[in-house]
Amino acid sequence: MKKPRVVLVALHFAEYALNLALAIAESREVLLVLYRGNADLELGSDWIAGIRHPSLTLLIMKRPRTPIEVLGNAGRLVRAIRQFKPDVIHYQEDPRDEIILGLYFLRSIPAVLTVHDPTPHSGTDSNRLRYSRFRLYRPLMRRAADMAITHGRLLADDLIKECPHFKDKIQSIPHGPLGPCLSKAPVRPGGFRLLFFGRIYEYKGLGYFVDSIIMLRDKGYPVVGVVAGFGTDLPRHKRRMEEAGCFEILDRYIGAEEIPDLFLDSFAVILPYVEGTQSGVAAMALGFARPVIASAVGSIPELVRSGENGLLVPPSDSIALADAIETLLTEDQLWERLAAGASELRDGDLSWRSIADKTIDVYASVRKVRLTSAAP
Repeated sequence: MKKPRVVLVALHFAEYALNLALAIAESREVLLVLYRGNADLELGSDWIAGIRHPSLTLLIMKRPRTPIEVLGNAGRLVRAIRQFKPDVIHYQEDPRDEIILGLYFLRSIPAVLTVHDPTPHSGTDSNRLRYSRFRLYRPLMRRAADMAITHGRLLADDLIKECPHFKDKIQSIPHGPLGPCLSKAPVRPGGFRLLFFGRIYEYKGLGYFVDSIIMLRDKGYPVVGVVAGFGTDLPRHKRRMEEAGCFEILDRYIGAEEIPDLFLDSFAVILPYVEGTQSGVAAMALGFARPVIASAVGSIPELVRSGENGLLVPPSDSIALADAIETLLTEDQLWERLAAGASELRDGDLSWRSIADKTIDVYASVRKVRLTSAAP
């Protein structure tokens, strides 16, 4: 019997898309479309050598720098998808020029859109989008989709407010674990390194992390705050961290090869977001079975489940954050329980196999939606 065929287009979110594609390829033929540069950054420069799956085909494109290259990519994308003859196209929302140019030529194929952020984050993300042509592309992309996926029920509600035509056409599916997803039992690290990781913009709440680490140091706890990443909010806190003497600052992009040691050496991952939708950093902590202490904002509580794989605190509250970290430091067996819970979620309810099954159900639904809309 011929397998159903799916195209996954992800010119951003390469690690997420590759994990999803490999899981879907267990029961479907999959064509995965990536930008080479994004994939190399997220997966490491030699990632492609380890991809061997008989039902997965890769289309790797170079990010275009000129209008001619954009047209070339658009033509290559449309030709590859038409030749593949998919039953559905699944886009990750990061609408690029070549995708928008190809929408008209691929309009006959049912389309699913994963919307990672229904509205842009405040600050840098919002300002960047305001003056970009991509601000015009987002509504075009959303209008072209028959159904949408978000990473949380709250995000589904937010998307319906932005795009009412998606009412009854959205499925909430959790964000899957990132990183190499170790299968062995989590091992407690020797020290008390607390990790703040990723893009450092104002909505991430770095100031509250700095406050909490200093509070705990003043109480005599031998904690080290590890700040790994770069962004516009780091400079205004850097001097204070350097003067405190209890921080390790890695002010740069953290390559894929460095990430395992960084997470495995951490006692916990700290996400003191002021606002947010969902968190790829929390997904990475899940992959490495590390407890997370996070602000209860957006749909983060659907991934960081209080008492199961982490602890939740109110946003913008340094004292509550420090208290939660102290609880993890001092309560017997709490670290082991949360780390084991993360491991169980990673391999069970939040596994890529589980997420692929839910996504495949959406593919079945989108074909029904298309047939219904086409009926006289």
